[in-house]
Amino acid sequence: MISWSRRRRVAVAAVAAGGAAAAYYVYDRDERDALHFQPPDVMPQPPPANESTPVSAATIQQDADRHLGAHFESVQAISTSTTTPSLLPMLLQSLIRNTDYQPLLDELRQGGMSSHDKYITWEEIKLLTFTRAIAASWMVALLDLMTRVQLNILGRHLYLQSNVLDTRHPQHSGAGSREPTLQMTQRAQELFLAYAHFCGERGVEPLIPIVRQAVMDAMNDVELTAKLSADQVLQIFSDAHMKVAPELSRLGFEVFLLPSPEHRQVWHSAARLPDNAALHPGAHGGLDDDIIDALLTEVRKVIGSAKFGVALKTAVQESAKIAADTLQNDMDGGERPLAKICPRVAELASRLLQRDDNVCVSRFAGLSEVQRLSATVYACGPAL
Repeated sequence: MISWSRRRRVAVAAVAAGGAAAAYYVYDRDERDALHFQPPDVMPQPPPANESTPVSAATIQQDADRHLGAHFESVQAISTSTTTPSLLPMLLQSLIRNTDYQPLLDELRQGGMSSHDKYITWEEIKLLTFTRAIAASWMVALLDLMTRVQLNILGRHLYLQSNVLDTRHPQHSGAGSREPTLQMTQRAQELFLAYAHFCGERGVEPLIPIVRQAVMDAMNDVELTAKLSADQVLQIFSDAHMKVAPELSRLGFEVFLLPSPEHRQVWHSAARLPDNAALHPGAHGGLDDDIIDALLTEVRKVIGSAKFGVALKTAVQESAKIAADTLQNDMDGGERPLAKICPRVAELASRLLQRDDNVCVSRFAGLSEVQRLSATVYACGPAL
């Protein structure tokens, strides 16, 4: 199995790949409307012009636009196909660990429990299984959006920092650009991407109490002896989601996505860096901590924005729909005792967070709200 450290290096290489290819292009954010930004189709490159043939400014701009579109699309593809899937097993393990009901089932199977103790145990199993499923819908969306935000921020800076820019078109150099360009070592790039660990490893922890309380409220009148249809179960899901959303908005999404400043060094230490520190592209040296601070400032601005909230709402609705469709198919009509429904509900988390061919991540990529968020972050366009 390819390690996360290896996949992080792949992600860095992928988002960097477009920089040298479009070295003479600087993105002027005042001339672009990211809300309506549509990356142009990738066309075959024309044959190189003869050195004696002058190249018009329009031709240079069109060629740069094609390269920009190709780079933007490559960043989205690496997020969907590689980076986010590589983090899903970590997220699933964390979710299972924080909603582990297996010891309770083992106690029930051992026997010897009083009726009261059995009742209490089953109540806890009910809460844990539904909490796991609903939390999975939120966490897969949060992780996916966090990864997209990071890769688009990183991709933009790597695109702009190409060293070839100055040598080929000094009038378009970073020194004269309105968009300041960070000069990042590969170490800084990888340390920045290592922050995705937090959402996968620890982001679940503050979410579980919120979801658990929402499930308790939604299932307050549901008896353990009740038989439920799929529609009734889905109504419980809907009621719980409606209670979770305002609590997350009140707290802010940063608590689920980034470590507190005092815990930052832990995430630096978690990054296993390659022996080869060659840059691709980039400049030698640099103050990595200052660079990472600047990148994280961008992340915080994005995840605190209304546009991020809209994208998250749409993504959670999509993951909840996928969970609903899966449950409908599994139950195949009719009613079932709640005790038999609980394991099916818990299994939804494994479906939503599966690594290979993840339906949620694939569908998120096609959501217009997610695409607009990605384009805005990549383009550094209008205020979020």
